[in-house]
Amino acid sequence: MNSEEYTVYIGNNCCCCNNIIQFISNNNLDVSSINIDNEAYTLPFSLMVIPALIQNKKLIAYGPDIITHLKNLMN
Repeated sequence: MNSEEYTVYIGNNCCCCNNIIQFISNNNLDVSSINIDNEAYTLPFSLMVIPALIQNKKLIAYGPDIITHLKNLMN
Protein backbone atom coordinates (compact mmCIF):
# COMPACT_ATOMS: atom_id res chain seq x y z
CA MET A 1 0.00 0.00 0.00
CA ASN A 2 1.13 3.53 -0.68
CA SER A 3 2.96 4.97 2.31
CA GLU A 4 1.09 8.28 2.18
CA GLU A 5 -0.89 8.94 5.34
CA TYR A 6 -4.57 7.98 5.39
CA THR A 7 -7.06 8.60 8.18
CA VAL A 8 -10.52 7.13 8.40
CA TYR A 9 -13.07 9.20 10.30
CA ILE A 10 -15.67 7.08 12.06
CA GLY A 11 -18.46 7.49 14.59
CA ASN A 12 -20.16 5.56 17.37
CA ASN A 13 -22.90 3.06 16.54
CA CYS A 14 -22.00 3.03 12.84
CA CYS A 15 -22.20 -0.42 11.23
CA CYS A 16 -20.34 0.68 8.10
CA CYS A 17 -17.62 2.27 10.26
CA ASN A 18 -17.18 -1.03 12.10
CA ASN A 19 -16.84 -2.88 8.78
CA ILE A 20 -14.17 -0.44 7.57
CA ILE A 21 -12.18 -0.74 10.82
CA GLN A 22 -12.43 -4.54 10.64
CA PHE A 23 -11.17 -4.54 7.03
CA ILE A 24 -8.23 -2.29 7.95
CA SER A 25 -7.37 -4.50 10.92
CA ASN A 26 -7.74 -7.79 9.01
CA ASN A 27 -5.40 -6.54 6.29
CA ASN A 28 -2.87 -4.88 8.62
CA LEU A 29 -3.20 -1.58 6.77
CA ASP A 30 -1.45 1.52 8.06
CA VAL A 31 -4.55 3.71 8.33
CA SER A 32 -5.20 5.76 11.44
CA SER A 33 -8.71 6.37 12.70
CA ILE A 34 -10.45 9.22 14.46
CA ASN A 35 -13.82 8.76 16.14
CA ILE A 36 -15.57 12.08 15.58
CA ASP A 37 -17.95 11.39 18.48
CA ASN A 38 -15.11 11.00 20.98
CA GLU A 39 -12.12 12.93 19.63
CA ALA A 40 -11.39 16.48 18.55
CA TYR A 41 -10.46 16.89 14.90
CA THR A 42 -9.89 19.66 12.39
CA LEU A 43 -10.50 19.53 8.68
CA PRO A 44 -10.93 22.34 6.15
CA PHE A 45 -14.48 21.06 5.48
CA SER A 46 -17.41 19.58 7.40
CA LEU A 47 -17.93 15.85 7.42
CA MET A 48 -21.43 15.11 6.17
CA VAL A 49 -21.05 11.33 5.86
CA ILE A 50 -19.08 8.79 7.88
CA PRO A 51 -17.01 6.76 7.51
CA ALA A 52 -14.80 9.05 5.49
CA LEU A 53 -11.29 8.33 4.21
CA ILE A 54 -9.09 11.42 4.23
CA GLN A 55 -5.60 11.90 2.77
CA ASN A 56 -3.73 15.20 3.05
CA LYS A 57 -6.93 16.90 4.29
CA LYS A 58 -8.81 15.81 1.14
CA LEU A 59 -11.81 13.47 0.99
CA ILE A 60 -10.73 10.33 -0.88
CA ALA A 61 -13.72 8.01 -0.33
CA TYR A 62 -16.67 7.51 1.98
CA GLY A 63 -18.94 4.68 3.06
CA PRO A 64 -18.29 1.23 1.60
CA ASP A 65 -16.29 2.80 -1.25
CA ILE A 66 -13.44 3.07 1.25
CA ILE A 67 -12.88 -0.70 1.07
CA THR A 68 -12.77 -0.56 -2.74
CA HIS A 69 -10.24 2.27 -2.61
CA LEU A 70 -8.04 0.45 -0.08
CA LYS A 71 -8.18 -2.80 -2.07
CA ASN A 72 -6.97 -0.92 -5.15
CA LEU A 73 -4.04 0.46 -3.15
CA MET A 74 -3.14 -3.03 -1.97
CA ASN A 75 -2.71 -4.29 -5.55
